[in-house]
Formats: sequence, C-alpha cells, structure tokens
Amino acid sequence: MCTVFRQANPNIWQPHKYQYKRHEQLKSAFHSKFDSYTDNLFVTSCTVELVDECVRNLKRGKAAGHDDLTAEHVQNSHPLLMVLLSLLFNMIIVHGMVPDDFGKCIIIPLIKNNEGNKTSSDNYRGITLSPVLSKLFEMILLNDLQNFLESDSLQFGFKKKSSCSHAILALRSVVEHYCKSGSTVTVCALDISKAYDRVDQYALLSLLMERNAPKYFVNIMHSWFEKGCTDVSSSSSSSSKW
Repeated sequence: MCTVFRQANPNIWQPHKYQYKRHEQLKSAFHSKFDSYTDNLFVTSCTVELVDECVRNLKRGKAAGHDDLTAEHVQNSHPLLMVLLSLLFNMIIVHGMVPDDFGKCIIIPLIKNNEGNKTSSDNYRGITLSPVLSKLFEMILLNDLQNFLESDSLQFGFKKKSSCSHAILALRSVVEHYCKSGSTVTVCALDISKAYDRVDQYALLSLLMERNAPKYFVNIMHSWFEKGCTDVSSSSSSSSKW
C-alpha cells in the first residue's frame, strides 16, 4: 500500500534515484505482462451466506478507521446489510476496482520503549487502522484465494499461528543437533526488519501472475494499491487529510 505524507518540504521522503528507476522498470514490466495475461479460472461469487459468515468472524474490540465504523456496527446491523454488501463486493470483483475509501487508513505511532529516546522514529511502531468494510472484503477474497498467497514454510513472521518463538525453537533445534554431533555451528544474522515496508507493489503484482492468480484478483489489488494513502494521528494531532 502506498503511504502518502503531505509535507512542507518537497525533498522529504523522496526515493533514491536507483529505487525510482527500478520502480519504473517493475511498473513497465507489470503492465506489459498484465495486458496479455489470461487465466482459466472462474470469477468467484460473493454470496450472502459467505458475507454473513465473514461478518461473524470479524474481531471485536478493534479501533475504528476513518469512517468511525467498527466490527460491532456491522455485526449488530440489520440482516439486509449482508445482501447489500454481497452486491457491493460482487461489483468490485466484476469491475476490478475498489472504492476510494478502502485505501484510506490511519496510522497511530506507539512507543516501543518508554525509557528510550522518544524523539527517535526507531522507537515507534505504527498501528494501521483500516476501514472495517475493507477488512471484510479481504476475508471474502481470502476464502477462495488463500492458496495463491502461501509463503515459504521457513517464514515465521507475519503469518497466522506463527511467531518469533517458533523461529527461536527452530534455530535452537538446529544448533543443538549439530553441537551434539560435535560440529561447529556458524550463525549469520541478517536484519530485514524493514523489508516488508519497502517491497515494490509492482513486484508483488508480477509475483501473483507468476503464481497464476486470477486476473480479477490482480486487477483488484492493483486498484487497491493505487488508492492507498494514510493519515498519521498521534494524541490530539494528525497530519493533513487525504
């Protein structure tokens, strides 16, 4: 998702020349491949029953996005809303475009260490608040497209039912195995903590096509990425609106 900050200084947050050149190369390669990209998969249909199931699975107690709507609002609404949402989601799937508001998010910076340097950006982690309807639509898509989004079995972060403790256990098990056999273990650590924030959107879209993902899904994600923007909010202050 593209993050947009409105700054007084135009030189802030400008990408490196190499990064911009690489971005344009990936963008050109994506559009060239996407124009001729075809698949033999049926377009999924969003039924009222599926919407109702996903609504019931929405997590409660989460903060609202920019529209001030929460999961509780949707879950306690009139059943007719499930029919209307089903129609909306089917239109998005058919036309390959998401509403502009789906891309609007709020980032709330949370401090990591209260005893650390509170003026350093490295001492903060951002929590992104997305519109609840966009979260619901994500669940609809994942219902049929989960197989195209599987990651490597050796990846532990950013995965359901996986955490750092699993990575530590895997590392300790490997080290103990070789130590017991009298071997020397050499460990090389690479810090890629910011990698997920710097992946080019067109590289991701091209990867979806390499995995033979449905064209309508690639089209939807392209539209979603293009409309992504955010407002940073801290205490009673916030950045410029979209």
